[in-house]
Amino acid sequence: MPHFFQNNLSQDHFSFSTEETKHIIKSLRLKIGDFVWITDGKGTLAKATLTHLFKDNCTAEIAERIFFNNSAKKQLHLAVAPTKNPDRIEWLVEKTVEIGVSQISFIICERSERKNVDMNRLQRVAIAALKQSQGVWLPEMQILSFSQFINESHTAKADKYIAYCDDKEQSIAMANLKNKQESAIFLIGPEGDFTSQEVLIAKENGFHPISLGEKILRTETAALFVTCCYLGV
Repeated sequence: MPHFFQNNLSQDHFSFSTEETKHIIKSLRLKIGDFVWITDGKGTLAKATLTHLFKDNCTAEIAERIFFNNSAKKQLHLAVAPTKNPDRIEWLVEKTVEIGVSQISFIICERSERKNVDMNRLQRVAIAALKQSQGVWLPEMQILSFSQFINESHTAKADKYIAYCDDKEQSIAMANLKNKQESAIFLIGPEGDFTSQEVLIAKENGFHPISLGEKILRTETAALFVTCCYLGV
């Protein structure tokens, strides 16, 4: 059964967007009376019946709602410096949403080559990935400076880790974290890595160094690697 996204599922009757309508009519060729699944990205999955089909507008009526509580689920907050190539950022968002990351923060570091990202576009990529993977929790996304992120992390009830290239002998092996059940924050730096001052600040604020192995990974590869390892994919 096809899956769709609707930001608000509080009403029993609603209309799909023009884009979703085209997908329903032209791509899927659904008819009045057919059922579809819809999520709001906030844990609710609704089963709905198509009631009207027009060229630019499609309506549906919710027949059933199911809520998925993720409070007991292991949460992963990925804090990653945006890559110079925007396509790699979109690829990372797509894959980590499919796997089930809880939150993504794009952090601007001293050596970051990209200082901004198109959050509206990334939100569309995330929604498409959520529908494709038939998930029900859309991760929160934000962009902020390294120092802002460190300050915000003070109140987080999660284990905190930072991946960087130096001092591997003093780092925790990523494989040792695979079976942990606590929620976690992972800091992944830019192409030029974190500066020594950024590493020091992170450590002073409770971030533990982790090792991702012997190879030097691209930023997006490192971020996907920790996501897969920690969530047990």
